[in-house]
Amino acid sequence: MDRKLVLISGYYGFDNLGDEAILEELVAELKRIVSGDEIVVLSANPELTARRYGVRSIQRKNYGEFWNLLTQARLFISGGGGLFQNTKTLGSILFYGMQILMAKAHNVPSLIYAQGIGPLNGKLAENICRQFFTQANQITVRDDASMNILQSWQLPATRTADPVWNLEPQAAPKAILEQLQEAQGKKSGLVGLSLRPSHQLTDDHLKSLAEGLFMILDESQQIVLLPLQTEQDLPVLRKFQALWRDRGRQSILLDASSLEYPSQWAALFSKFDYVVAMRLHALIFALKAGLPVAGIAYDPKVTQLLAEFEQSCLILTKESEPEHWIEGLKSFKNSLASHSQVGRKHLESAKKLACQNFENIDRILNMPRAV
Repeated sequence: MDRKLVLISGYYGFDNLGDEAILEELVAELKRIVSGDEIVVLSANPELTARRYGVRSIQRKNYGEFWNLLTQARLFISGGGGLFQNTKTLGSILFYGMQILMAKAHNVPSLIYAQGIGPLNGKLAENICRQFFTQANQITVRDDASMNILQSWQLPATRTADPVWNLEPQAAPKAILEQLQEAQGKKSGLVGLSLRPSHQLTDDHLKSLAEGLFMILDESQQIVLLPLQTEQDLPVLRKFQALWRDRGRQSILLDASSLEYPSQWAALFSKFDYVVAMRLHALIFALKAGLPVAGIAYDPKVTQLLAEFEQSCLILTKESEPEHWIEGLKSFKNSLASHSQVGRKHLESAKKLACQNFENIDRILNMPRAV
């Protein structure tokens, strides 16, 4: 049987903007080489994924169908994103790792694609993850910390970058632009705020965030609350909105229902003066637009990005003092121009590294096909 299919597995179909942005860019890259009907994405929402990206899609936990499709596959792509981590359980590591083993059983090359590894808590998680990675044919990772892990495991890998650095912005729908125009009104500027749930994020942190923003924003600036994963983000954004209202200030909760593609989100970030964000891809979209950012570091991937781009970091751990955020935001406000300048300096490097993701795929798919 002639092997034509490219199978893709990741955290797709869950309405998470970051992962969907990775998929949009990955599919765009693949379509330079193969047709949409030769691309199969494992998704939690196959109908939506197929319609949105013009590909084939199957239910991500339909192991029988995945096993059968491997007999027709020429490449299995695991990623991108942060799939191999055990912040809660070993479930994610085992789920994605077993797919690599299933591909190997069918002699299908596996590419671990632009992933960020970890956090890996405990030796068991680390050892299991390492064993799965030894079964992959090629590995690319999106940050230095992941590269260091692989070097400690003595596994060859390529340091690339998050694919979203190369995602081309697409014009946003009229309804969204009207929302932002209405939000701005007589205001001179808009500030984006992205929050997400975290067991480390307390009411005291939110109060300090509101106090810090109250100090650095004047009456001429309007906060726009950004739900990058609507179901998860709305509760914490609304909690902040109430705190902000208690201070006599208004904010706009963005209605993202008309945004079909992540690339449309990317276009929105150019409308902001700057962005304060927890979510990694809110920070990436902002930096892509040349904006200064202050990140809330709930996860090492956020800390790594902020360090790489020399941007302000608000530490979020069980031990961190929420009051420190107020001083951090004051310092950020005093450094907006320099933050923007240094961020732009690092942007081209990130884009060049991200280009290597496609170069790896192109090289694999242009090898002689297995029959």
